[in-house]
Amino acid sequence: MDKFVIFYDDRKNSCINCAEKFGQYENVECRKISDYQDQSLVYTTGARVGLIFESENGKLPYGVSHIIWKIVADKNRNHMILITGGSRELKAARAAVSDLDERGYHILNLYTRYVMEKNKITPEEAVEWILKDIETEKPKRMKERVKEKYQGMSRRELRKELRRELKEYREYQKKQIKIRKQKLS
Repeated sequence: MDKFVIFYDDRKNSCINCAEKFGQYENVECRKISDYQDQSLVYTTGARVGLIFESENGKLPYGVSHIIWKIVADKNRNHMILITGGSRELKAARAAVSDLDERGYHILNLYTRYVMEKNKITPEEAVEWILKDIETEKPKRMKERVKEKYQGMSRRELRKELRRELKEYREYQKKQIKIRKQKLS
């Protein structure tokens, strides 16, 4: 596998744990975002770039947006984003992808905690799974599952299914909020 540089938010435990799991693999270098806060440019030429962060109410953490706007990487390669939780993680994913797209970087691999939990993938399996997808440059498994699931459905059935999926996601978010509140008290 080619060199892979991961920038992670070192203020959040979920990001730190994820980065430690990635760091165990060969050709994977994990860097703390806080180390690059005061730098005007961040060089990672010749490597694929990964961002690991937790959504902050649908927005990118300042450190992540700083890295996105200051990074100098290979624009011909596909890069990765992993969102380890937080509220409105899909909105944060959309913001990160659009910011990187504005700079000319292409995101092929985008992962969220919700999708991993929904597909019953453990954190240990997730790291291997993500690295395989990055190595082959084709996130096949997820796309194939989705295509098989929705193939042959009429528009009406598809609309109902997508509404049900959205309802499940909202319930998941409410459950996560309750869990966070219990941990705080």
